[in-house]
Amino acid sequence: MPRLLKLTLTHFRNYDRLVWEPDCPLVVLTGENGSGKTNLLEALSLLAPGRGLRRAPLTDLGQTGTSEWGISARVTQGEEILELGTGVSAGNSTAKRTYLLNGRPARTRGIIEDTLSAVWITPQMDRLFSEGASGRRRFLDRLVMGVTPDHAKQLLAYDRAMTQRNKLLQTRYSEQSWLAGLEASMARHAIAVAAARTDLVQQLNQFSQTSLGAFPASRLVLECELTQQLDQHPALWVEDWFKEQLSLSREEDRERGRTGRGAHRSDFSLSDFATGQPAATASTGQQKSMLLGIVLAHAHLVTDHRGAPPLLLLDEPLVHLDEKRRNALMENLRSFDTTTILTGTDTAPFTPLRDAAQFISLKNGDFLP
Repeated sequence: MPRLLKLTLTHFRNYDRLVWEPDCPLVVLTGENGSGKTNLLEALSLLAPGRGLRRAPLTDLGQTGTSEWGISARVTQGEEILELGTGVSAGNSTAKRTYLLNGRPARTRGIIEDTLSAVWITPQMDRLFSEGASGRRRFLDRLVMGVTPDHAKQLLAYDRAMTQRNKLLQTRYSEQSWLAGLEASMARHAIAVAAARTDLVQQLNQFSQTSLGAFPASRLVLECELTQQLDQHPALWVEDWFKEQLSLSREEDRERGRTGRGAHRSDFSLSDFATGQPAATASTGQQKSMLLGIVLAHAHLVTDHRGAPPLLLLDEPLVHLDEKRRNALMENLRSFDTTTILTGTDTAPFTPLRDAAQFISLKNGDFLP
């Protein structure tokens, strides 16, 4: 099972230098706000597909006064021990990330991202169902990446083609053949993205309806015109259809300055499977319970697909939960044979894990004795 054996941070956020070797897979990090708990989780998230739990620009990840930073981790993967690394080196004017696998530069980012799966919860996600669709879409895509690492490449390729199309519509609108090529690329990647999201939601609905203790069974519903078309037509037909829609909307998109239809406009809704109550109208505690239920179900799904659960990075997971669900969460986490890190400002709420977890206190980027 995936285990974090060693984590080394250099000039990362508020860590000048940290070398940490966890004593056991279940870890509770506590400390005041700003002590570095979330920064440590963010470092691990940057070794998984995507842009990390904060989606921060690379230039913001280094300590003040330096653009150089590095993250390395030694992890077990089955019977293998792997050394993963990423960072920005000194003198790198483009601030482009480099990736290392077992001490050697990885040919592509995907080699690293295919190795490690991670899922996380952050306090900012407490507003997931009260704010715009973009946050929900990113959350869903991270879940997809846990099962299908190639999803990150498809998203990147789609966004790149869409950005180029938007620019071309404003600057060289007469280049119809060039626009057609970009739209063909958008359509191809959009269908791959939509199909992966659809598959994930269908499987996650099955896993989330099994018993998760005190956490309610939940139901996800995709809100995406591409998904609706895929339910009725073959993928190649939908790809041609979407390509045609993009061509027909060029003038409209040119006026608005952006692409109005596509995979980047998708959303999803979440509701209690038993009562049908939407997460959008539920209390904060109910929303948190549904969200954690989905994360736990996803961990089981990843285990089923990849033969190993993902790393679980849970930032302030007990906030807004009643005592019954707090205890249920901690009991569920005992069953995952993977590195799981929880954070909080106080150790008292985590007392049920005293016999199972390593407790660490942080202050200003330092581990306290």
